[in-house]
Amino acid sequence: MKRIAVVATIGLSATQVAAETVVTQWDQFSQAGITAAGPAMDELIQTCAPALGGAEILRTVAPSIGIRDSYRLAVAAGKTPDLAYTWPAASVLSGYARTGALAPLDEYYAEYGWEHVNDFYRGRNSYDGSLYGVPMEQDLMGVYYNEALFEEHGIAVPTTYDEFVAAANAFKEAGVVPIAFGNRDRWPATNTFSLILGLTAGKQVEEDVFFRDTPWTNEAFLQAATVFQDWAEDGWFPRGFNGVGYDEANALFLSGRAAMTITGTWVIQDMIRGSDNIALGVFMLPPIADGVAPGTMWGEGSQWQLSASADEATREAAAAYLDCLVSDESQRVWVQKGYTVPIGTTPEELAEWGAHPVVHSFFEQGLATPESNFYDLHTTLPESVTQVLYPELQRLAGGDTTPEEFLQAMQSAWEAAVANGDRWIP
Repeated sequence: MKRIAVVATIGLSATQVAAETVVTQWDQFSQAGITAAGPAMDELIQTCAPALGGAEILRTVAPSIGIRDSYRLAVAAGKTPDLAYTWPAASVLSGYARTGALAPLDEYYAEYGWEHVNDFYRGRNSYDGSLYGVPMEQDLMGVYYNEALFEEHGIAVPTTYDEFVAAANAFKEAGVVPIAFGNRDRWPATNTFSLILGLTAGKQVEEDVFFRDTPWTNEAFLQAATVFQDWAEDGWFPRGFNGVGYDEANALFLSGRAAMTITGTWVIQDMIRGSDNIALGVFMLPPIADGVAPGTMWGEGSQWQLSASADEATREAAAAYLDCLVSDESQRVWVQKGYTVPIGTTPEELAEWGAHPVVHSFFEQGLATPESNFYDLHTTLPESVTQVLYPELQRLAGGDTTPEEFLQAMQSAWEAAVANGDRWIP
């Protein structure tokens, strides 16, 4: 973790600062890598300083992946920061709320009119009828592709799943890695499988499993598990993919040695900055099963949350500062300086603000299907189930288990979590 101190004390003397409220802030906005919106955060800390009313921000920056575990440990130790921007929401956030670690935010939603947070995102940031998080940037998942490689091999951007299969097989036959996929970190397979699952089962079947009583061992989920294993067995991934890191897979794609990589907008900054050697494009993976509507995996990248242990003055200062960070005026800064698209930002605004063409294209496509966009397994499942999902997906992709055995393992973990009261229902 990187500690940045005295960053929002504009116009205050050292004596004044010592006497004022200090708001400890954890976020993941580094200068490179996943959620590399550091330049935007740096600017907005200065811009939003007046909203603090003389308080000081004591900021700690943690890697996007690591902040999840760091925050979990902080909750367990009763040492949560006053204000944190961390993931995931939904099942994990509700667990923090259930144990009393988070402050309810309903009064601040009412006071500041955070109407840009729609019902979908409010549900994902609620527990037992109260709101506990303010989601900020939208995450979508799609297919980054090398336009030059597609053109060189005479392959059009797929508009159907059959065309996608044909394209992947054509690249394989030409000696080009079809999909740059690495799962040493284990979570990338969860995202890939989430996308396949939504395009095979559809949003309604997912909700029947996650929020009602349909078992994991249903035909639609079986088809999704089979498709994922088929991608691996058909040679669409790099050799030894379970030992390849996420960053290494992205580097493989950006070096021009893979035709596609299937991941999300959380790494769009690095994709754009690293695309000097390729012509970068993006498309949405078409529906896989018959009758399933077009859509993609979506959700908040992370959410702001306040500690229940913070005193009233600290919470008031943090909430006013947070209102500035998510304001209409700040949206442009997040887009232009951080390649991050806040909830409520429209494709038209992205075009008006001069967003990078890949950013605009990704969100124009991904936000075109709001009624059928579906769930991220990371955040929807209880933590205990996610910890079973990670190794089981590695085994499934590696051919060490069958799709049927995979789903039975997931069903067993799911039943245990439900019996324990850990299921999140929006």
